[in-house]
Amino acid sequence: MLPEFNVTDVGSNAVIKSSDFVAGSAGAFVHIWGTWCAPCEKEMPEFLSYAGKVQDKGVKFLLVAVNDEEAKIKKFLTRFPNIPKNVTFAIDKENRVMDQLGTLKVPETFLFSNTGKHINKFIGPQDWLAESYVTRLDFWLNDQKMDERKIETH
Repeated sequence: MLPEFNVTDVGSNAVIKSSDFVAGSAGAFVHIWGTWCAPCEKEMPEFLSYAGKVQDKGVKFLLVAVNDEEAKIKKFLTRFPNIPKNVTFAIDKENRVMDQLGTLKVPETFLFSNTGKHINKFIGPQDWLAESYVTRLDFWLNDQKMDERKIETH
């Protein structure tokens, strides 16, 4: 299940509660990253493109920067003028989210259902432009027998 945590929205400075973020969505990705992480930097354009491709499916993306500084995140984000509307960038000011999710290194991405059930875990950078990520999303978010399904790890 999605652990309860609070992070700060980089754009508005509002506190985001993990359970509130997931509620009302078809599902939500929680992506752990940092501006100091070269693989994260390389993966980001494809990840944002993927978020845009699946936006109409009602999926949300919470990109949580860890061990980072807000000024560095804002500077990094200037490279991406067209961030999809279903993407929220946040900072973990207390540096607790990695521990709560069991993340040892970044990038790491988790997919949760709208009830907070952990569906999938993606370890390390992924090829988000591969069509399989779009087509498999329908399977991952399908409610049928979700309780019986095991967590996939990539």
